[in-house]
Amino acid sequence: MGNLFALYALGKGQIPVQYFNLMEENYSKYGLSVIQLIQIGKFYELWHKPDVPSIQQAYSQAELLVESSIRSRSLGVTPPIEQVASLLDMRITSPGKRSLLQMGFPIYSLTTYLSTLLDKGWTIIVIDELATDKLGPKQRAVSQVYSPSCDLEDCPELSYVISIYFKDDLLGITLFSAMNGHSIMFPVYWADRDKVARLLISYRIKEVIIRADSEANS
Repeated sequence: MGNLFALYALGKGQIPVQYFNLMEENYSKYGLSVIQLIQIGKFYELWHKPDVPSIQQAYSQAELLVESSIRSRSLGVTPPIEQVASLLDMRITSPGKRSLLQMGFPIYSLTTYLSTLLDKGWTIIVIDELATDKLGPKQRAVSQVYSPSCDLEDCPELSYVISIYFKDDLLGITLFSAMNGHSIMFPVYWADRDKVARLLISYRIKEVIIRADSEANS
């Protein structure tokens, strides 16, 4: 673990800012059930600022998916880092005097934990270091996005994403499977919205995407 903290200290001024700025962007792209892993040397790390309010602290979709036994607080939202640490049986540390909390594991262990995290409904964003000959702070970019419906390596059943688009009294429904490319599109009137519930039962829905016309009446 000594190398882990030494590498982190080299860029401690820029890396956390980069990490949390990108986190906010990923919330808007992928929803709040997001785990963001950043490469620091030979490790992937997950970070959390306990004293800074965030969108995910206010409300988390993933909170609905975790077992009640790992919730450590009766009120409020359990931070993702605590949920993941409990799920993977890992420790959370706070190196030095910084308020930043972190947990991590070797890069080669990612494949071991992916299925466990995806089964709990998390979307996993992986930020890798970029190979460069330039001196100075390391450059990083999102290299992989894993989501529950797109885990093609460990999915014994055909799974689907359902997209629901709201406009006035009409719902636009799209079912899509990343495993075989099969898709179905059709409209449903609001009065017949119970059909959507039946779809959730009939198909193996792993993700739900909801969009609304900004001009539509609520």
